[in-house]
Amino acid sequence: MKDETNSLIQGIKRVTDYSEGLTSLLAGTYVLSLALIKGNVALRIALGVAGGYLILRSGSKLHSLGKETKVIE
Repeated sequence: MKDETNSLIQGIKRVTDYSEGLTSLLAGTYVLSLALIKGNVALRIALGVAGGYLILRSGSKLHSLGKETKVIE
């Protein structure tokens, strides 16, 4: 029973990380595309930094799927 619960929790965490990673990737891509369109230099820089952060965050979330997670009891 305990192993089934741990497997379920790990599965839910993997699905959550995957969906969060994909969402960050899409949001980062969208924000970077906005940075290319805007004319204000300060706004372009701010959007570029925000988009880059979101894309890097998505990479770490999607990369964590390959690692084994341990559930604390």
